[in-house]
Amino acid sequence: MVRVADGERDAFRGVFDGLWPLLLAFCRRGLDSEADAEDAAQRALLKVSARIVDLDRERDGVAWALTIASFEILTVRAQRRRRREEGSVSQGDVRGPGPTPEEEAIARNLHAAVLALVGQLSERDQQALHDALRGKSGTDDTSRKRRLRAFDRLRDAWRKLHG
Repeated sequence: MVRVADGERDAFRGVFDGLWPLLLAFCRRGLDSEADAEDAAQRALLKVSARIVDLDRERDGVAWALTIASFEILTVRAQRRRRREEGSVSQGDVRGPGPTPEEEAIARNLHAAVLALVGQLSERDQQALHDALRGKSGTDDTSRKRRLRAFDRLRDAWRKLHG
């Protein structure tokens, strides 16, 4: 890197061959998308080559390049957050305002699993849960205890079945 910083163009191939795998692996660890990782690594390598004249010869050049790559990772993450906040639709994502079919199927499966577990509880527990969901549960100690125990039994049954 020092040779490239000094203007020796032939040394750039060695810098590229050494840095590219490191930058790409680093960006892959920081980003969950392969395409975003490759883009961030490429932008980092471009910035390294554009700023190589600013290289501090007393410091480690690889650490400097990884620092630039870390800023590129942060930039990609910030862009993702802004896109989600602004409600932008990413390429290939044509979701409407409602849930996706996959989300609906998951909700139906969860609902069926809960109903099946509630069906295994005693009549008393089922009634306490039903009253609690309808806002009809009493405020006295007996109703409150019955409701809490019913929810505890439902939670324990869920954990035994689903973890």
